[in-house]
Amino acid sequence: MKLSRLFKRTLVFMILAFGLLAGATSLYSSYTLRERLTREFESKGLAIAGSIASSSVDLLLSDDAAAIQSVMDQYPGIEGVRYALVASARGEALAHTFVPQVPEAVVAALWDMRMRGGGRLRAPEIHDFDIPGLGPVIHVSYPVLAGEAGSVHIGMDRRIIDTAIRNAIINLQVLTFGVFLLCVVAAYSYTDSISRPLTALAAYARRVRGHDFSDPPDIPARGDEVAEVAEAFRTTAQELAGFIAELERRMGDATAESRDALATVSAILRNMADGLFLAGSHGRVIQANPALGAMLGRPADSLTGLPVATLLGADPARPLLDGTARGERSTAELTVPRVGDAPFPAEISLAALDLGGTRHVVGILRDVTARRQAEQALRDARDALEERVRERTEDLWRANDKLSAEIAERRTAEAALRQAEAKFRGLFENSMEGIFRLDAQGRYVEANPALARIFGHPEPGAFLAALAEDPDATAADPEKEAEFLARLLAGDEVRGFESRARRRDGHEIWISRNARPVRDHTGTPIGHEGFLQDITERKEAESRLMHQAFHDPLTGLPNRTLFLDHLRLAMERARRNPGYLFCVLYMDLDRFKIINDSLGHSIGDELLKHVARQLEASVRAMDTVARFGGDEFAVLLEDFRHPREVVAIAKRILAAVRSPASLGGYDVHTSASIGIVLLTEHYTQADLILRDADTAMYHAKAAGKSRFKVFNRRMHEQAVRQLRLETDLARSVRDKDFTLLFQPMRDVATGALAGFEALVRWNHPERGLLAPAEFIHVAEDTGLIFPLGDWVLDQAGATIGAWEERFGPQAPVCVSVNLSAKQFMQPGLAARVEAVLRRTGIHPPNLCLETSESVLMDHASAAIDMLRQLKAHGVTLAMDDFGTGYSSLSYLRQFPIDALKIDRSFISRCDTDDEARVIVNSILTLAGNLGISAVAEGVDTQAQLETLRRLGCTLAQGYLFSRPLPRAEAEALLHQACGQG
Repeated sequence: MKLSRLFKRTLVFMILAFGLLAGATSLYSSYTLRERLTREFESKGLAIAGSIASSSVDLLLSDDAAAIQSVMDQYPGIEGVRYALVASARGEALAHTFVPQVPEAVVAALWDMRMRGGGRLRAPEIHDFDIPGLGPVIHVSYPVLAGEAGSVHIGMDRRIIDTAIRNAIINLQVLTFGVFLLCVVAAYSYTDSISRPLTALAAYARRVRGHDFSDPPDIPARGDEVAEVAEAFRTTAQELAGFIAELERRMGDATAESRDALATVSAILRNMADGLFLAGSHGRVIQANPALGAMLGRPADSLTGLPVATLLGADPARPLLDGTARGERSTAELTVPRVGDAPFPAEISLAALDLGGTRHVVGILRDVTARRQAEQALRDARDALEERVRERTEDLWRANDKLSAEIAERRTAEAALRQAEAKFRGLFENSMEGIFRLDAQGRYVEANPALARIFGHPEPGAFLAALAEDPDATAADPEKEAEFLARLLAGDEVRGFESRARRRDGHEIWISRNARPVRDHTGTPIGHEGFLQDITERKEAESRLMHQAFHDPLTGLPNRTLFLDHLRLAMERARRNPGYLFCVLYMDLDRFKIINDSLGHSIGDELLKHVARQLEASVRAMDTVARFGGDEFAVLLEDFRHPREVVAIAKRILAAVRSPASLGGYDVHTSASIGIVLLTEHYTQADLILRDADTAMYHAKAAGKSRFKVFNRRMHEQAVRQLRLETDLARSVRDKDFTLLFQPMRDVATGALAGFEALVRWNHPERGLLAPAEFIHVAEDTGLIFPLGDWVLDQAGATIGAWEERFGPQAPVCVSVNLSAKQFMQPGLAARVEAVLRRTGIHPPNLCLETSESVLMDHASAAIDMLRQLKAHGVTLAMDDFGTGYSSLSYLRQFPIDALKIDRSFISRCDTDDEARVIVNSILTLAGNLGISAVAEGVDTQAQLETLRRLGCTLAQGYLFSRPLPRAEAEALLHQACGQG
C-alpha cells in the first residue's frame, strides 16, 4: 500500500517528537529523582548525625571511645546508612562501624575537611565520595559544639539512588514506546481520511492556475473542513471571471475621478496667497501660480522655463537649491528682486519631490515685509531701556558717597572700642580663670596671672618663659594636645575641651579650655584667644561616681551593667574573628539564705566577699567576674581554645566555693550551682546569653546542686513551656477551670466503703485533664497554691455537706484533702478551715486533712503547733506518704494525727519483695501501737490486697477498687453503701 506524503511527514514528525519527548522525560525524570532522593538521603544523614551529636555531647567531651562505640553500633541497621563514624576535635576517629578499620579515602576526606575549616569543622557539610570497596556514598559531616567537641560522620549508600533511577527510566521508556505505537495507528487512520480529497483538490488547483475553471472535483459533503474547502474553491472559481470584469470597469471610473481631482488642485494653486513654483532637476521653473508672478512683477506665464536662481537672486538662492537637490528641506530669508520696483524681504521654503522617478523642487515664497517692520520697532524699545539703566547707575554712585560717610563714623566707633579694651585689660589681669592668647602657630604669647597660678608659676612671665624653653612642659597627654592644636589651626572654635595637664611641680591636673580664632579685617587668622579652668576636683568626683555606677560596693567586682558591656565587646570580637571563643558562667550559692538567716547578714556579707576572691583566683586575668546582687555571680571566659578548658575552670570554681571559710569564728560551708552557655556564636543580644545561663543554672540546682550544667536548646524550650504553664495556670485559677475527683477507700477485710480522697484535676484548654503532678509544683512556685487550695477546701466542704444532708453524718462521707507544704505552713490555715466548717455546717471528723511526712519533719516544731490548732476544730488529720522520710518516734507521739497513709512505693512491692513487706508490717505495727489507723495507698492487684489482709491492714485505696471518680459516680457508690441504690 502506497503511503501519502502527508502521512509520511506526520510519521517523521511523530518519530522526532516522541524521540525528543522520551529523551527529555528521561533526562528530567532522572534529574528530578536524583535530586529528590539525594536531598532525602542528605536530610536523613543530617538528622542521624544531628541526633548523635545532640545526644552524645557529654560522651564526646569525655572521649570515652567504648561508650561512643556502643551508641554507634545501632545506626548501620538503618536503611541507606553505609557507615557511621565519630571523630574528636583533632580529627581522630573515636568510634566507627567499618570492619576492620577506616578506609584511607575516608581518613583523607576527614583531613581535607578539617584543613578547610581551619582545624575545626564549624558547620554541617555534605560531600560525594567514591570509596574503594564501598562504592559511591553521600558523606554527611556534623560538628559537635561548633567543632570544639568533635564531629559525627554518616555515609549514605548512593547505589540505592542509582538503582531506583535506572528502574524508573526503564519503566518510563516502555510506557512511552507503547503510547507511540498507538499514536502511529491513529495518525494513519486520520491522514488517510483527508489525503484523498486533498489530492483531488490539488489537481483542480493546478487547472485553476491555468485559468481553467471547469470540471470542479466531486467531493462528498461530509460536514468536515475538507468538504467546506472544496465547496469554497468551486464558488471562488465561478466568481473570479465576474470579478475581473468588474475590476476593469472600476479602473476606468478611477481614471475619470483622477482628472477631476487634478482640476481641483490646479484651482487651489491659482488662488493661493503665497507664491508657489515647481522646478525640475535642471533648476528651471516648470510651473508657477499667479501669486508668485504678482510678487515678482511678472506674468505667471512668463516664469515657465526661467532659472530659479535668476528669479530669486543668484547668490543667496544657489546654496538653497543645491541642498534641496540632495533631498534636504530648506527654509531661509532672503531679499528677492522685483521687476519695476524695489527688492522685498521674503521667506522661502524648498522641498525635494520625486515625480515619475525624477527629482523636482517645490518652493513656497512668502513676503515678510510687515514682520521686518515689527522687529525694527522692538530694537527701538531696547535702546530706550538701556538709557534708563545708565541713569540708574548714576544714582548708585551717589549712594556710594553716602556709604563713605558711614565708614568715617565707624572709625570713631573703633576709637571707643579701644577704650573698652583698656577696661578689658583690667578684667584680664584680675580674672579667677586662666586667660590666654596664642599666635597663629598655637604658641602662648600672653597669659593672665590666674593661668600662671593654675600651672604652679608665680607670675605670667615665668610661665611664658618656661613654655618658651619647653613647649611641651604642660602637656601630660601629647595626643590630646595635638588634637586641640589641630582644631585651632583648622579655624574651628573649641568649647569645653578637656585634657590632662602637668603643673610645674610635676603633679597632673585636669583642665577645660575654650578658644576661638582671632582674625584681621580681611578675615585672615592672626591668633587665638580663650580661657582655661582647673576641673581636677570635678573629674575625681566623676571617677568615683563612675566606679560606683559600674562596680558592686560590697565585693568591688563589676556589676551587671559593666559585665553586660564586657559581654557585648566579646560578642563584637567574635563577630570580627570567627575563631574567637567566649562563654558565660552564671553561679548561685546553694545555702546562702540558711547561712544569712542563721549566722546573720554580716557573716553573709563576709561570705560573699570570700566567694568573690575565690572566683577571681579561679579564673584567668583576662576573664571578667561580676556580682549581680544577692548571691548571684557571673563569669565571662574569653579566648579559650577548647570546651575542656571551660569545664576545668567550672570544676575549679565549684571546688573553691566548697572549701570551708573561717568567718567571724565560724567555719562556714557552702556550695554553688553553675549554668554555662558554651556556644555563643548565634546570639545577637547579651541579655539572651545571661537568660540562658540562668536557665542552665536552675537546671543544675534541680539536678542536686553543687554542680554545673551546659545550656542546650531544650532547656530554653522547657523554660518557655514552664512560663506558658504558669500563665495558663493563673488564668485557670482565676476562671476556676478545675474539677475534683473522688477515689474510694475500702475496708480491707469486708470491702465496705470507708470514705474518699479528693484529687484535683486541671481542665487545661489544650492538653485536657491534667493530674496534680503536672501543675502543683508550678502552683507552689508562683503562690497560686493558696487560691487553688482554698477552692479545693471549699469544694470538698460543699460536697461533704451535700452528702451529709442526703445520707447522714454517720455515712462513709469522710473526704481527705491534701495540703501542700506552703499551704500547711500558712499562718491562717486554721482560721480558713474553721470558716469552711462554719459555712458548710459539716460534721468536722468527716473532713480529713493530709500532709506529707517530709513537710511535718522539716518543720517539726511549727508542725506540732499547726496540727494542734487544726485538731482543736475537730477535723481528722493524716500523715501522707509515710515511710519515705525520716520520722522520729518522739515526734510521732507528739503529732495529734489520726492516720498514717503508707506510700505506694512499698505497697506496689509488698507481694513480691520481702524487704517492702517487712516495712509495711512495721508501719502497721507502729500505727497499732500509737492507736491510729493505717491506710494503704496504690493497691492495684489482688495479690497486694491479699498480702495486706494477712498483715492486718484495715483500710486501702487504689485502682484495684476504683479509679478517681466524678462526684456523681462517687455519689452512686454512696447510694449502694447506704442501701439506697
